[in-house]
Amino acid sequence: MYFPYLRGKQFELLALKELSSVLGDQQMVTPIIEPVRPSQGSGLDRCLEALETASLDFVLVMNPSVGNLAGPLPAADLVNYVQSRPGSETWNLGLLLNEDTDIEAVVSAYARQMGQEHRLTLIHRGVANGLDQIPALTQSLNRELDVVSRTAFPERRHIRSLLSSSQGVTLADSFPGEERNADYLNKQESPFTEEHLYFRDENWFGFADFTTIGESYSEGGFTPRAVAIHWTYEPSVGDRIMIRHFTSESNGDTTNVGGKFLEAASKLVSFLDQQGIRTRASDVMRAHVANSTYPGLGIVKKLSIQNHLELVSGILSRP
Repeated sequence: MYFPYLRGKQFELLALKELSSVLGDQQMVTPIIEPVRPSQGSGLDRCLEALETASLDFVLVMNPSVGNLAGPLPAADLVNYVQSRPGSETWNLGLLLNEDTDIEAVVSAYARQMGQEHRLTLIHRGVANGLDQIPALTQSLNRELDVVSRTAFPERRHIRSLLSSSQGVTLADSFPGEERNADYLNKQESPFTEEHLYFRDENWFGFADFTTIGESYSEGGFTPRAVAIHWTYEPSVGDRIMIRHFTSESNGDTTNVGGKFLEAASKLVSFLDQQGIRTRASDVMRAHVANSTYPGLGIVKKLSIQNHLELVSGILSRP
């Protein structure tokens, strides 16, 4: 099972909403969503409704670490939103834990506000004090999953006792980030992940990553000097997933972003045609190049995410 970790920004939510029926048919993807804005008016409610309609499981993080709702305890906005909705089997609520977390306070607040109606996922982004308390504290809370950062816990044996009472998911940031988009110009492609090949052999229930965005978070955008499009693909059946970087050439200033996009997108489409890659997002990119249209950088990010989700879901769906 694949657990893409996405922040609740507009185009991440749109990526999930628009692809929900495809992912629902294959049932190989369980998105983890960390909201960064209030539930109403941000697109979060419409995204979750689409996932629910598609009978697709998801994890909604109740105590986000970034954005307008950030805080160590479950955010009041999210508590009120979940309490206002009828229960559903697809809902799984998440709690973020790190080295600063007071585990007893977080779990107690969650139990008081949310009760036992939903399944619970703990997301270990750092090593919290008192990990040994978790099985007892969550015994009556329907804890189902522990998502574990490979950076914080490089070896499974460090949390063997924790995973004896839940199913484990390994979390890694696979995106090869660079400081500037222009830095990708001489970087054709990078290894992305092999987790889909080995997670079962290592006794993980699933694997998680931050898709083609990476773990770092920023509130706003900016006008770039260069446009870089990041596209994951499988070189051949059974290979590790690679990420290809397609970068504009006219990067001297911030003018004509649409032209920079078409430079990068033309490289992408040539590669897609050469490799015979057909995903929904790939075909949208082909249409933009054919019609010389620029959809905006938010849509470019959305398409990159959708391509990755469809790719991984398709790989895991093979017999």
